[in-house]
Amino acid sequence: MKKLLFIFLIITLFVSCSKSAGYKKKLNVQCRNLEPQELEVVEYNKALFAIDTANFEEGIMAIQPQFKELLGENLGDDGIRYLKDFVTDTFIMKINEITEAAFPNTELVSEKVKGVYQHLKYYYPAVTMPTTYTYVSGISYDNGPVMITPETVMISLDFYLSNNDLVYDKIGMPRYVSRRCQPASLTKDLAEAIYYTYVFRGGNAKNVMMEMIESGKMYYFIEAMDPTLNDSIILGYSSRQMEWVKANEGQIWASVVGNNMLYSNNLNDRRLLFNDGPFTSAFSDDAPARLGDFLGLQIVRSFMSNNDEPLQALMKMTDYQDILQRSQYKPRK
Repeated sequence: MKKLLFIFLIITLFVSCSKSAGYKKKLNVQCRNLEPQELEVVEYNKALFAIDTANFEEGIMAIQPQFKELLGENLGDDGIRYLKDFVTDTFIMKINEITEAAFPNTELVSEKVKGVYQHLKYYYPAVTMPTTYTYVSGISYDNGPVMITPETVMISLDFYLSNNDLVYDKIGMPRYVSRRCQPASLTKDLAEAIYYTYVFRGGNAKNVMMEMIESGKMYYFIEAMDPTLNDSIILGYSSRQMEWVKANEGQIWASVVGNNMLYSNNLNDRRLLFNDGPFTSAFSDDAPARLGDFLGLQIVRSFMSNNDEPLQALMKMTDYQDILQRSQYKPRK
């Protein structure tokens, strides 16, 4: 009997690992020979802050032709005054100083961005990314860390300072947000911006299950663009929170199903599972927020492990019930 039990456990573990490896194997694509082979990331931040403020108008007009996609054709007096006030603001100067120390050159940024673009080219060969710029935004929440327009990709490097000199604390950013502001999150944010610019077809999540799977598709796309990302970066959780969700995945799922939340369109249920925050006290003070996002990613991973569907097909799917059923998602309690 003990021997049979041991064999059963080995088989169960093998099947579990095989399913886990299924989606990972799909994401391990060969794209190094795809474009771009070389990628220049243009450092607008360095050009702007290098201007002699004693002759700022002359300096900004000198770089305007190179950065016309960012500065426009005609800055005008108000635009020039705004930019001069920006670069001479003492807090902005401090942010730029920390950014310069963290990113003395764009070599690492270029390699990271190039990898994402090559993965995008593998899955979506018709998409060609516009010129990529780095800049200092003043940690602007309005635009976020990565902004994409038809002419530009703009990466705000001051969102990746690892809270050096407590810079994020000083602007009142919650710690559960600022822990995501690390260099490893750059490709995650870039991939998310690409998803919403080029891939997202507009969701109509009418219940918890649909919102879970919509979120899961987005996170899976991010993982496809940079398969080296760990789950902590993808989901924005701390290492301790990742340990908690992995240990309690079955209990979370059982609670959602057992409390009839899966097909609920109740606002409180959706807030409980998708609102951002430091933790989800209804489960545990150790439980991270956005548990619906976590479950959604596991469902989509399970779907891709158990079905022969390409990424592009997954992104177009809107039959969420079919995705859930075909995922065969059954976390162990």
